[in-house]
Amino acid sequence: MPDGPRDAGSTRGGWESAAVAGSFLLYAAIAAPVPALNEPHYLAKAKHFWNPDWCAGDLFLQSANAHTVFFVALGWLTLFLPLPAVAWIGRVTSLALLAGGWTAFTRQLIPQTGAALLSAWLFLGLQSIGNFSGEWVIGGVESKVYAFAALFWAAAWMLQGRPNLAAAACGVGIAFHPVVGLWTLLAVIGAWLARRDGFWRSIRLRPTAVGVAVLVLTALPGMIPVVQLLTAAVDPTTRYTGTYLQVFHRLGHHLDPMQFPRSAYVCYLGLLMLWLIGVIVGPRTTQWRWLHRAVLWAVIFAVVGVLVGWGPRPPNLLPGYEWRMHLLKFYPFRLADALLPMAVAWLATWTLSAGFVPRRGMVMLGVLVVAATLWRGFRLAQAERYRASQEAGWLDACRWMREHAPRDAVVHTPHFRWTFKWYAERAEYATFKDCPQDVAGIVEWNRRLLLLTRRFQEGFADGVYTWEELQALRAETGITHIVTDRLGPMDFPPVYQNGSFRVYDLVADREAIAPQP
Repeated sequence: MPDGPRDAGSTRGGWESAAVAGSFLLYAAIAAPVPALNEPHYLAKAKHFWNPDWCAGDLFLQSANAHTVFFVALGWLTLFLPLPAVAWIGRVTSLALLAGGWTAFTRQLIPQTGAALLSAWLFLGLQSIGNFSGEWVIGGVESKVYAFAALFWAAAWMLQGRPNLAAAACGVGIAFHPVVGLWTLLAVIGAWLARRDGFWRSIRLRPTAVGVAVLVLTALPGMIPVVQLLTAAVDPTTRYTGTYLQVFHRLGHHLDPMQFPRSAYVCYLGLLMLWLIGVIVGPRTTQWRWLHRAVLWAVIFAVVGVLVGWGPRPPNLLPGYEWRMHLLKFYPFRLADALLPMAVAWLATWTLSAGFVPRRGMVMLGVLVVAATLWRGFRLAQAERYRASQEAGWLDACRWMREHAPRDAVVHTPHFRWTFKWYAERAEYATFKDCPQDVAGIVEWNRRLLLLTRRFQEGFADGVYTWEELQALRAETGITHIVTDRLGPMDFPPVYQNGSFRVYDLVADREAIAPQP
């Protein structure tokens, strides 16, 4: 049992949870302005889930659903509200739940007032510096934020001796995001197996059976679609090709350790050293021992992932690379990517709360951490991918498409623009950002991108794209419009243009297209 269970529902916990939620929302608003990088990806899918006629013909939206619970829980709002409003509702609800779970769990580790708030800002600061495999927690709304929220509540309730509530929350976390939830569950099981009092002697058969049943039942709504996705009947070549493309091409920054930057290894090696020092000299309560065992398992998963993926490139030079890529596709780095900086933040908070730093120094340090974190978040928001999504010419081109293009239009869009469906509300033929998650969909996505590359290279052989060439492209792909900032020149005028972008209509009568100034 924990060393003196603490009530997470006190008034003190309430105001601190609200402060943590406000901190999360403030950081997310500054570092990831709406729409954040993945919000068009998730919320467009959620809207299409409830209204299949919206952007009908879009490859990604019509592909298999891997986050059905998220789409069910949030997608219905898109029937009545615009996407930005739904994004903010999702951010407020998910981050409020996450803040409540964070506060409840932190109070099990550090009972002092303000510990949850300080540790939250320390974690935000670490997250703003970087990550190992592209994992983040605080930003835009997507399914993993709800999953982490549920898993924090599960951890807090488990340490409070409320196993059935913990099991239900863990199941909800798995349902929202099976990858995050299942890796966390495996780490918890590993931590429990390593108990000094012996795992098997601690089991009470009936309560354990009830907890397992609750966990399974709450996890099933999210697990069933994922199992169906993973076991879909496809030929071996398609399964091999789709997995290869997913692991080493589209999601290599998440799944292939050879693609992680050297700075990520240096940064996380430093975090690992800090955590190990904390394990040696830090607190030794039951709660802390449980946390350290879970972190250890998360680190083990990540180390095994590095060993599985490490080796020469291209990947087919790796001995046994086929079984390696099938293991890597399950994101073995994801839990350590988030949990290690969290553990360091909690350890730093415990050190500061233990009286080693005077109160005035604590206040000054807190102000410095908040200021540095917000500055770093602002710098992240100035990255090209965010600035480009708000460029006036891009917004105008999307607005024109929304107001003038037919609803069944299928559009070819610029390679690095990822908010077209968000602003224009029209289907895209294929875009690098919106890759399906089923192997058959991934193979088709890759085929379409390769086809476009080949056709545009061939068409430019004579220095100009002709009406006849693009009509052949339309017949082959179903593309009705092209929105471009670079593609060209065309031998026919655009139907719309501004200082940066041009829109070409492949369905209109060529002779009726009026030249645009």
